[in-house]
Amino acid sequence: MDISTVSGLIMGIGCVWYAMAAGDILGLLWDKPSFILVVGGTIASTLMTFPLDVMKDTPKSLLLTFFPKKIAKPQLVIDRLCELAKTVKVKGIDSLGEATAKDDKFLKSGVKMLLNEWTEADIREALEKDMEFTLERHQQVQKAFAAAGGYGPVYGLLGTLVGILGVLRYLDSPKAMGAAMTVAIVTTFYGIFVANFIALPTAGKLESYSNKELLGKQLTLIGLLAFKKEENPVNLRRKLEKHMAQKLRKED
Repeated sequence: MDISTVSGLIMGIGCVWYAMAAGDILGLLWDKPSFILVVGGTIASTLMTFPLDVMKDTPKSLLLTFFPKKIAKPQLVIDRLCELAKTVKVKGIDSLGEATAKDDKFLKSGVKMLLNEWTEADIREALEKDMEFTLERHQQVQKAFAAAGGYGPVYGLLGTLVGILGVLRYLDSPKAMGAAMTVAIVTTFYGIFVANFIALPTAGKLESYSNKELLGKQLTLIGLLAFKKEENPVNLRRKLEKHMAQKLRKED
């Protein structure tokens, strides 16, 4: 479980709960029409914006923010690649098949290309395309959540306008006017909540995971090409750490 996601969500909800409890307005928090308008409308607009093959990945991606898949830290990737480089130096490149039996799919795919004697250019092209397609797929899902973060507050504003119309219609009925005012206020709350506690944080978290995975694959590609040349492990480590430092500087 991702501690930062859970901690942030609990902290944020706690702050909202405290503010509403202090103002003695917790009872106004739940309003079914407001909820349907904001949540249903946000989902509807996002569905209209993105194709179904992207949208079907959003539930799984939302769960990833709480239960992320295991992605090796860049330094661990470097250590593993340098270890494999030593294996190549001692036992030859044919030993990589057995040595990488428990490694990730991307590395094993590259090793298979090496063992099948693909050229350096072909290996680079194939693995870079793999990274490109993976990144594009991830970015589409990230954009879907970012778009939902924009639609939520807009539907909250729409609910406010609906509520104001209700107030104007029932000026002679204080009870009905109060219900309309509830819709006007609570829909704005739901819109902001959906955007700032679900959609936008999810988009940001997914981008972070995607960048981390991409960096690991880039390091792996450098390592695979070094294996083909039977490059010295010390030189490989220097090259990998230089690449990692450059990528981290760009992100900063």
